Amino acid sequence: MEQSGLVFTDKISDCFSQYCKDRQIEQAIMLVDNHTENLCLPLLNHSFPVIVIPSGELHKNLETFEFVLKKLTEYHADRQTFLFNLGGGVVSDIGGFAASVFKRGIRYVNIPTTLMGMVDAAIGGKTGVDYRDYKNYLGVFNLPETVIISTEFLSTLPLDETESAWAEILKTALITSPELLNKIAENADIDSIIRLTAKCKEEITQKDFKDEHIRQLLNFGHTIGHAFESYRLSIQQPVLHGIAVAKGMMYETGLALKLGLISIQDSEFILSLLKDKLHCEELTENEWNGLQSFLSGDKKNSGGFITFSLPVGLGRGTYGMKVALTDLKI
Repeated sequence: MEQSGLVFTDKISDCFSQYCKDRQIEQAIMLVDNHTENLCLPLLNHSFPVIVIPSGELHKNLETFEFVLKKLTEYHADRQTFLFNLGGGVVSDIGGFAASVFKRGIRYVNIPTTLMGMVDAAIGGKTGVDYRDYKNYLGVFNLPETVIISTEFLSTLPLDETESAWAEILKTALITSPELLNKIAENADIDSIIRLTAKCKEEITQKDFKDEHIRQLLNFGHTIGHAFESYRLSIQQPVLHGIAVAKGMMYETGLALKLGLISIQDSEFILSLLKDKLHCEELTENEWNGLQSFLSGDKKNSGGFITFSLPVGLGRGTYGMKVALTDLKI
């Protein structure tokens, strides 16, 4: 299964118009949230109908998903209609899921407006919604036709969203790419870091679309991170995905050290890098106690064991590490 392409541009209006012209797109619908409707949609030159959903992880649920299906029906979308998902991970996840099941599938394109979307969420064809506080519990694998990445949107982001996205950049570097790790260490420009991170994600996706082997490397930090997100959702205090993943990587780095997979020096380097880039602290005792009940519901688990992807050095990792819940405390 191949991604049909990543398109990089610094002129989103021209790129979008040319994309629609080249593919002779006459029927399309724009999916946005209430933030990207005001900040990002005006940057595109279009006359397509628009569906607006509430922003934020709290709204990544079946209710919002059903609303999108309702609006697609009202706009008379058919099998020739394109759905353009203009937004962050919540928009691309819900939009991709809706496009996958509406009339058994319509084509969709992701246009990520957040750094998180550009380097991770919009790429690879994982779609879905949260269910009963569990992250991404319902969904399908279905690749977008294209992912159009424009750094023009970065100027619309608040600082905490940008910092949060570094979690996925660092995850990709620490677990799969010494080259990307070197670029980060050299303080390379953000455009080159975005391009390399996106291409790393695309390359791994092409090798393992259904997340059956090597793609699981990209789950580093997400086993603990998703449980932490679920815990925070359950108490109505949602947290940015990147912060949750960063806390997850910190904890899982400690687990890798406990299991003898990495050296103390590498462990200290990883923790220092995460704290420096994300200004994030490790899990507290109360946070650990709160998230434990959600670990057993992680969709990667099997046989009563919690499944992890862990570093085995800098830029290298392993996946499918099964650990009993009772052995997780570090």
